[in-house]
Amino acid sequence: MSEMKKRLQRMGARKGFTLVELLIVIIIIGILAGAMMLVAGTSRDSAEATKIISDLRTMKAAALMLISDNPEFSSTNWAALDDSQVNLDQLNNYLDRPITKDENFPYIFATIDLDNTATTNISNDTVTLWVLGLDVTDRRNGVKGNLKKQAESVGLFKGDATKISATKWPLSDADYYDMGSHVYVIVQ
Repeated sequence: MSEMKKRLQRMGARKGFTLVELLIVIIIIGILAGAMMLVAGTSRDSAEATKIISDLRTMKAAALMLISDNPEFSSTNWAALDDSQVNLDQLNNYLDRPITKDENFPYIFATIDLDNTATTNISNDTVTLWVLGLDVTDRRNGVKGNLKKQAESVGLFKGDATKISATKWPLSDADYYDMGSHVYVIVQ
């Protein structure tokens, strides 16, 4: 009997996996890999949005130092930072990592004059905003979504800063949320 049992065990013994077992393992690995790709993509978008915000904050701090060290620095000088590397080098003196002006320069230095009479009831009350912007047209939607989530807490605005008018001033909560082609911070 024991001889018969040994023979049956040898005949029934297998040395590999069945096709069904292999397919189940491959499917489980595929599901796990897909989940990891989603998480990794979301983390990358969040990291890129955080980097954009950090860069804008750093540039804003550098700009405020430039303005305080140079009392003669005017809104004309601010807008000129957009024109050439020579002008931009003034700001680079206050940055750890210099900005280089090239054909793909994503930053915008603009000034906007607002007629503030709508909010102060004082005639001829003009406010000049100094704006630092970044072109986000080519950024992934996940990056824009993360910028939108963080916008209000970091003072990040949407759209084209030059289209702000007295009728939109002061900016409302809605101005934080729908990201357009640019995001920006108000420097001064």
